[in-house]
Amino acid sequence: MICDKARYEQFFKGYTVYDCAIGYDNTRYCFILVETTDSPHCDPLPRTRFLFARMERPMERRFYYQEADYFNFTRVAFSDAGGKSEFVAVDMGRHVFRYDAPAANVEQDIPPQIPDSEYWWSPTKVTRVAGRLTVAGTARQLRIRAGADDWRPFSTSPPIPERLAKEGKGVLETGFEDVAGFAEDDLYAVGGTGDVWHFDGKAWRQIDFPSNELLYTVCCAGDSNVYISGNGGSLWVGRNDRWKRLLEGGYSLPFKDTAWFAGRLWCGSDYGLWVLQDGKLITPPDQPPAVRNACGVIDISPDGKVMLTASPHGAVIYDGKTWTLLFSAFAFAEQSPRAAARQQLGRGQERLTDDDGMQALLDVIGNDGPDAALAALGQPETLDLAALREHSWLLLVNAISAQGAWDGYDAVARRLIELGANADAADPETGMTVRAIAQAMNVSLT
Repeated sequence: MICDKARYEQFFKGYTVYDCAIGYDNTRYCFILVETTDSPHCDPLPRTRFLFARMERPMERRFYYQEADYFNFTRVAFSDAGGKSEFVAVDMGRHVFRYDAPAANVEQDIPPQIPDSEYWWSPTKVTRVAGRLTVAGTARQLRIRAGADDWRPFSTSPPIPERLAKEGKGVLETGFEDVAGFAEDDLYAVGGTGDVWHFDGKAWRQIDFPSNELLYTVCCAGDSNVYISGNGGSLWVGRNDRWKRLLEGGYSLPFKDTAWFAGRLWCGSDYGLWVLQDGKLITPPDQPPAVRNACGVIDISPDGKVMLTASPHGAVIYDGKTWTLLFSAFAFAEQSPRAAARQQLGRGQERLTDDDGMQALLDVIGNDGPDAALAALGQPETLDLAALREHSWLLLVNAISAQGAWDGYDAVARRLIELGANADAADPETGMTVRAIAQAMNVSLT
């Protein structure tokens, strides 16, 4: 891994990973870390840490960071356009942070005013498009980075949404969550409720997209297709005005990123990483269980040789053949002193179910820690999902009770729900639901 326990506690502990980027000839990583907080309303805002790892350096000189207390929902990307290498992070408040070694500074905010309008806009994502850093935002706004403190609109821009211009409403119905391109004169931008636009280098044209669902990501792929993901992780494929739905949305979260790497489409969220294979999204079949819970958001290196992926708990590098764990919260987790006193459900006691597969899964969840539990849940094709749903109460309560022994079991509970476990399942004797128990133990199920 890129850090030992001392360095993990110094730089990562107390924070979760929100986004990541790779650059500088694949020797440096940037991680957007967000302070963990008990405040349900994030008031005050948790601190955002911009952490940089220089892999050419020895571990004791590898890490550098700066922090801010006013960034929120921050995304980051790398570019070496025009011979200038830099990581640039942008948040929804139009704040900008730049790292162009050896300097790292907060820049001026991106101007909030929509040209020729009284309304403001908000960035949703910064990404590298045709080599240039580009910000997508609400109200169909796009900005290209021309240099420090310099963000410019395209030569022509999509029109401000009609309802926004007339009524000052509808900002969530239209606008851009993501932008991607095959070249500078072949770009796609998506967002809102089926709001898809194409740029041919001269003008923007609205695409006749066959759905009004919320759209989140777009990928201009190496197979010459455009992939668009929507609400709940639905997936569309096409180009220009011809589109078809590949998959219905069945995930608890939309994807934060879609990317083309090693000849395949990858989709990631805070809950995991999936690859498109034979028309289905599956857990990568060559992925070791030990790295699975450290995968999620995605960045592809500028040379296309490496994929960096990160979850709230860790990060992984994949070169198309080998998965390498960079760091993981679970790798350094210590069992709580309460673990010995906690009742062990399953192992060494009377059987909890008549289903051998579920008994084995209960044993893993109840006794072996969150890393092993997430690994056991990482390959849905090997699980009896009908039995999993039938035993929702036992499995989820086992995961919730294990939270008292190890940190990280909230992720196990959410993964069970993603696989179909019912958070409102009730104990037939007491009538107590899983959700009520989770609330009593302050464990998140969302």
